[in-house]
Order: sequence, then structure tokens, then C-alpha cells
Amino acid sequence: MEIETQSTTFSLDILALTNEARNTYGLRHQDYSRYRQYCTQKVHRLRKSLNFTHGKGKSFQKKEISNIVVNDARYLRIVLFDTERAWSYAMELKRESRSSGDVRKKHHLIKRLKKAAKCGEQLEKLCSRDSNIVDTRTYFEAQAYSALMSGYFLFEKQSWQAALDRFAAARTIYEKLSKAGSSHQEILCQSAIDDIDPNIRFCAFKLKLGTDSNTGVEDLVKITIGKNKGVGLDLLEAEVESVLAQTRQEKAAALTSISWRGRVVPLKNADLAICILRAREATTNLENASDANAEEATKMELFDLLLEAYGDAEKFTKNAVKEDAEATAKIKSSKSEQVSADLNFVYNYVAYNYLSRRIQRNLMLVSSLRLSLENHEHVEEERLVGGKYQDIVKLYDNVLQSLTEISDLSAVHNDVNLSREIDSKIWYYKAWRTLYVASAYSALNKEWEAILLYERAKEYNAQARASLSQLIPDKDDILVVTSKEIAELENILRGLKCKARAAWHIGLDSNLTKKMGELSFDDKSKADSNIDNRDEPSLSKRLSQYPSSLSMKNVRLIDFPPEFTPIPAKPLFFDIAFNYVDFPSTLSQRAGRKAPTSFGNIFNKLWGTN
Repeated sequence: MEIETQSTTFSLDILALTNEARNTYGLRHQDYSRYRQYCTQKVHRLRKSLNFTHGKGKSFQKKEISNIVVNDARYLRIVLFDTERAWSYAMELKRESRSSGDVRKKHHLIKRLKKAAKCGEQLEKLCSRDSNIVDTRTYFEAQAYSALMSGYFLFEKQSWQAALDRFAAARTIYEKLSKAGSSHQEILCQSAIDDIDPNIRFCAFKLKLGTDSNTGVEDLVKITIGKNKGVGLDLLEAEVESVLAQTRQEKAAALTSISWRGRVVPLKNADLAICILRAREATTNLENASDANAEEATKMELFDLLLEAYGDAEKFTKNAVKEDAEATAKIKSSKSEQVSADLNFVYNYVAYNYLSRRIQRNLMLVSSLRLSLENHEHVEEERLVGGKYQDIVKLYDNVLQSLTEISDLSAVHNDVNLSREIDSKIWYYKAWRTLYVASAYSALNKEWEAILLYERAKEYNAQARASLSQLIPDKDDILVVTSKEIAELENILRGLKCKARAAWHIGLDSNLTKKMGELSFDDKSKADSNIDNRDEPSLSKRLSQYPSSLSMKNVRLIDFPPEFTPIPAKPLFFDIAFNYVDFPSTLSQRAGRKAPTSFGNIFNKLWGTN
């Protein structure tokens, strides 16, 4: 049901009500007139069902809805559809004013939007915390709805800054509420955000905020909240967190078990379930940002929030394991061992995810530094060695440290397949670390040391390939190393080793560069210019002749490049004899038989006539 009555506390799903009414009664086809008529009839039916009509003629008496009157959720719906009626009338007038250019309709639509904003404020007041007649989610939805209607009114009045403040407030509330409800409520909130974003962009354009084309709506909202703390926008996130906490508690009651690597363990601690839910919400936000190709700074913030959530869960589970160990040391029961094993499994699950996400963050920083290193090829190599290469090697050290901590977990020791996966990852990232150490030596012109380190990195990579070939990686794992990645690293190491060896040879022979510059592949090379007998055939053509000179200096073995020599072309035959062949006219003649004689032929033979 859309509305539930809980003693004196009501719940009103404003987004669901308005969305269903708009799509059903006209706005799917942009028919604002039909939707306005529906809102009028809806308000009349609600007032009549509550016996709260104004009356007609001389008995007319206007009845206002206040906190004292509201003892049914239908009173809130009356104010809601009064707001929708005024807003739909304004949108109808806006369309007519654009087509006709009538200034009076423009003035009229502003008055209708003012009416909608006033009704929205009345709804917000009825759903306020002081009235204490609605639940927390309804309070925030009413606040966002009122801010949205006020934003529309200020937008038409061209009060860009005030409109931007109201739109930012509504968007902030809807963004937070999308994380604190069901999947249907999340879709409704995201749809409302999509409708608000164009208005925020237009207001920012008029105010010349975020002139950079890469500035997103989220950045504009942050700028607005930072500049207008007096409006109360800075308190919205803190207030909505209470809704999120309440929703987490409801979801934590439903989270009764954890499934990881084919094992299901019951989860009985509610506080631990809340910590795990926070971590899962942060994981979902990070995955959504990755799918949307968000900026690196945004991803780093989400990574920090994710690591913070998993860090809190890891500390909580660690303390729980410690307390359980102290309790079982004093008193043991038949179920204590199973409870301790389940609690240790949960700790391993949380610690594994925490360390894996930390590795992911370090690898993302490595990718950023590698890109920066490729874009600064002309910078002095010594400065790169002290900066970029050293930073990358340090990040790989952190990755290897995290993998070592993962390998020390009891769940990894008990799982042979998982233990081999971790070993293959350790060898693989050791190879990458050694590669960048070798690159640092190569940048300092220490090519021989670099060659040896590249060879060591190839050995690490070969060990990673051998470990990976003995198992089937878990595709659902957070951090996966595939055989394709190992093959790509092997190709990179082979190329870098060849490059370092060539640089070593060049540095060993100072004249090698000069000699390579003298090489020529012309018809007459520089080496051929020193030959005394240029007209003498090459040695390959006179192997049966005794050499005229016994000196082996500048001997021309073969002609290079080879000279062009003519070769006979394949003759063309034209079959013209076919035109002079006389073929038999009948099949019997073709088969070599005599033609059958007719009656006329017999008569001619008897009488001798032709």
C-alpha cells in the first residue's frame, strides 16, 4: 500500500504517489491539462471522504489543514495534490506562453508556481519533526519536494542563486535517500535527480560557476553547499545519515549469514552486520563510479570511504575474536568450538576483503604514476629515478606486504587452492616490482645491472605462470591475475631486456654508433667505395676461377642489393583451331551410327529418282 497508518505516525511515499499519478493521468504524453483536472478531482474526493469540504454558497467556510486537524494520512495527500495541481497548471501556462508569446500567461504561471511553492512549504511544515506525525523518511521526502517546488518558482523568477540553493538541497536529499530504501525507491530517487540536474547546470551557467566543461553536477552541488552554509545545506547530509543508519539496522536484521568461497556461515552479531553492510554500500558506490568512468579523485575518495568501512569492520571482528578467545579459555561448551570457528571465518572474510581493496587502491595509484611517467619522457632521468620510479617501487612493496598478510590468514592456510592463488599473485607483483627497479638502473645508465634484474623478473613471472597453471582462478575474486596478463608481462620484459642489452653494447664500443651511421643499403655503399676492382664480379660468381688478388681486404662476396635481371615470360596460346572444326549435326552421327532411313529415301533408291 502507498500509505500505512501506525497509531499516530504516518508514512507517505511522495515520490511513488506523484510518479504514478503523473504517468497514469496525462504526463506520459505531456498533457498537463488532463493531469490538472485529475488533481482537482482527487482533492475533492479526499475532502469529501474526510468530511472536510468547504461548503457552497452562503455556507462556504474555508477549512485549513493544520497539525491539530491531521489525524489521517489523507490530509497530507490533500496538500500534496494541491501542490501538484498548481504546478501542473503552471507547466500548462508555460507551454502556452512559449507558443503564443503572451506576457500575461508568463505572469500567471509565476503566480501558480508561487502557489505550488507555498503548498509545498505547508506540506513540509506538516511533516516536520516538531509535528511528529510522520516517519523520518517522509519528513525528508517532504523537505526535498518543497525545495524542488521552491526551486521551480525561483527559476522562473530568474533568481539563479536562490534557485540553485533549493535545487542543490533537493538533489542532496534524493541522492542520500536513494541509498536508504528499496530498489524501487532508488529508481524513483535517481529519476528525480535526472530531472533536477539540467536546472542546476542552467543556474550554474547563469552564475558563471564551473566554467570548465569537465565540471560535473556533483561538483556544482559541493560548491553550492560550501558557499551557502547559512541555508542549512551543510546539515542535510548529517540529518539524512540518521535515515541511512535506521535502514542499515533494518537490513542488518535481514543479514543472517555470509557466503564466501563455497561456505555459508551464520551472522548473529547485529553490530557486525551493520559494519559489513556499510562496507558493501561503499563497494557498490565504487563499482558504480568505475562503470560511469568517474574522475580519479572521485574514485580515490570512494576508495578511502570503502577502506574506512572495512577497517572498522576488521577492528570490530578482531575484538570479537579476542573476546571469544578469552571467554572460551575460561569456560568451554559443546557449541563454543563451532561459534569460535564461525567467528574466525567472518574475521578472515573481512580481513581478506580489506587487504584486497587496499591492494586495488595501490594498483590504481601505480597506473596513475605509470601514465605520468610516460607523459614526462623528456624530464631529466635522475629526477625520475628519485621520484616516479621510487614511488612505484614503494607502492609495489605495499602490495606485496598486503599479500603476505593475506597469506598469513588461517582461511588461506586451510584452503590449498586459495593459497596457490596468493602465491601466484606474489610472484607476479614481485616481477613488476623488479621491472621498475631495473628501469631505475637503466635510467642511471647501469645497463648490466638492469639486464640482470630483467632476467630475475622473468624468473618471477615464470614462477607465477607455473603456480597459476596448477589451479582454476576464482572469477568472483576481488583481485584476479590471469594467464593473459602474465603473457603480456613476459613480452614487456623481453622487449626491455633487448633494449637494455643494445644500450650496453653501444656504451661498450664508443665507435659503434659511428659505424652504424655509416651503414648504407644503396646500390653502391660506402664500403664498396673502397674496393679497387669495382667491375670485377663478386666472389659468388667466380668460384671456379683463381682469384686475381690474394688479399682478403674488401672482398665482395655477393652483389647486394641484387641486380634486376630479365626472365622469360610464359608464352600465351590462343586456341583458334576450334573455329574450323565441323561438328556433326545429329546425335547419332556424333555417336558414329548411320542415320535412320525414311520412306522417301527408300522410294528414291527403288525408282532411281533424287
